[in-house]
Amino acid sequence: MIFQRLILLCVLSLVLCIGLVRGESVDDPYQIVEKHYAAVGGLEVLKAQRTTFTHGTVSIEGAGLKGTFRQWDERPLKMRQEIDLKVVKTVFGDNGDYAWSVDPNKKILVQRDERTMQEREIKKLMNEYRQLEPNSPYFKLSYKGVKRVDNEDCYAIEITNTINEDTLLNYYSTSSFYLLKAVSIKPAMEQQISYSDFRQVEGMILPFREIVETLPTHERQVFEYTEYQFNVEIEPPLFEPPQTDVEDFQFVNGVSAEDIPFSFTENHVYLFVNINGKEHLWVLDSGAGASVIDSSYAAELGLELEGPVKGIGASGTVDFYFVTVPSYTMGGIRFNEQKVVAMNMRNLFQRVLGLDVVGILGYDFLSRFITKIDYANEKISFYHPEKFGYKGNGKLIDSPLEHNMFSLPITIDDTYSGKWILDIGASGEDFHYPYARDHNLLNLKGIDVMAAGAAAEFMVRTSQFKTMSLDGFTIKNPLIGVPRAEGQGAFSHRGVVGNIGNSFLRHFVLYLDYKDQRVILEKGDNYDKEFPKPKSGLQLLYNPDHDIEVHFVSPNTPAEVAGFKKGDIIKTINRIDVQHYDGIIAIRKLLREKAGTTYTFEIVRKNQRIEKQLTLQDLY
Repeated sequence: MIFQRLILLCVLSLVLCIGLVRGESVDDPYQIVEKHYAAVGGLEVLKAQRTTFTHGTVSIEGAGLKGTFRQWDERPLKMRQEIDLKVVKTVFGDNGDYAWSVDPNKKILVQRDERTMQEREIKKLMNEYRQLEPNSPYFKLSYKGVKRVDNEDCYAIEITNTINEDTLLNYYSTSSFYLLKAVSIKPAMEQQISYSDFRQVEGMILPFREIVETLPTHERQVFEYTEYQFNVEIEPPLFEPPQTDVEDFQFVNGVSAEDIPFSFTENHVYLFVNINGKEHLWVLDSGAGASVIDSSYAAELGLELEGPVKGIGASGTVDFYFVTVPSYTMGGIRFNEQKVVAMNMRNLFQRVLGLDVVGILGYDFLSRFITKIDYANEKISFYHPEKFGYKGNGKLIDSPLEHNMFSLPITIDDTYSGKWILDIGASGEDFHYPYARDHNLLNLKGIDVMAAGAAAEFMVRTSQFKTMSLDGFTIKNPLIGVPRAEGQGAFSHRGVVGNIGNSFLRHFVLYLDYKDQRVILEKGDNYDKEFPKPKSGLQLLYNPDHDIEVHFVSPNTPAEVAGFKKGDIIKTINRIDVQHYDGIIAIRKLLREKAGTTYTFEIVRKNQRIEKQLTLQDLY
């Protein structure tokens, strides 16, 4: 989770951040890096370091989390990193053939996604010092001038590669040629590592302190090295993942739990989870890299929260805590206690839906099973991964997990193609801002709506496209959103086209196979169905007094024509008190009825009762 993206940079710190040379100012990047290496006696000294072992302490600033780390490396690729923060423990490794990880709940993941494979290749080449070749087919070094780092002048050297779009910026002191800072820029994030407390070890100058700041969260992790050891003997099994995977659940009957009813409400899948004999709704979400419990609900259960730690949501950064959830049951499955994250989420569901949703069943839940979701019949089944054999006639799509999530190759209107994150926690489909910007989609005609995420609200323009296609399946007239601003959340991810949610997936029977890292799609009973679309431009929420309130009025829609304004309180619809409707969800359904349908609203605005006529119309 937290430290997974540090592995490459921690290794590079051993490769690149050593040196003590005084020389003339130069602007040739290759000379600068050569002077850096020359500080320890040349490349022969570095190449002689066949293995490395480091250990020390790690802390997260502002979170109250402290612990230890240990790391073993064997050139060119083998490694193992252990992080123990007491409240959570994680392990990452590479046996030379593939990378793997073990999360805080001891779940093993073999990382074979494209990005991991690319990063492994870059690491291998850099450990062979191929970046020093001026005519390298893989790397290019560029001089970016002299920059100030911690009140010291530094040569800024940019390293780009032909394998992926990642960029590394190294800042070498103009006086000492120490590497004082390294910035790794990736599609989904940026990491800035500051090096200090340089000491001599076996004739080399090495940093004993690293501060790692991750953007956009601005979380700062401090690594204090206790010791470096070189050319130590490392037993080969150390680089291998555990031989057996965790099995922290039991089926009540047999090897599956099948045809469990779920509530498909406003394009989300809800299931009842029983903790301590009481049932509450949880939402199912493959876009959640970890399961989540609401902080207030965790407090009701008497659970201890540890943190906070920074995370990324759809709309920006959020604070979350670590917490151990006690044993729970769900639809014929019993789970042992698990480490999950806690954050404030309950209020959002109450405002939007009027539902008491207290948790998210994410990766920590879904990764244990083969999950089958029959959207049309609102039935879900869970199968033991070792006992499941698919016998249907659906499409099997290889989908290596990246950051614990599946992705699908989607094409829009035979034009916009690429990788989309499969997110059953999303109600609809959205382009990510960078892709939309780069493909001239920001100024499409459409309807502006206000979307809400865990971090904040953000504006999205929804437009209707002609087709959405995937491996022979085609869905017509999809609505797809484009964020109106880049923001700092998941929708700013440059490495993918967008998010695929339930507006698309509800046409299918969907299988999520975490064991073999694949997705299976069958045509569902609603494959050819045209679902009703919004026709009013009126967005409603519950306010703190539990009144139904106008939250947003989309420009150029019937709601704007009728004169609705943000803050209006809805009292009656067609002379019927709103309390007699089945909540805000039922009212939203009214606003998706046939074009031409007219409703008479009575609202309260500034303590005055006003009547409004709203006539639905097709917006797309």
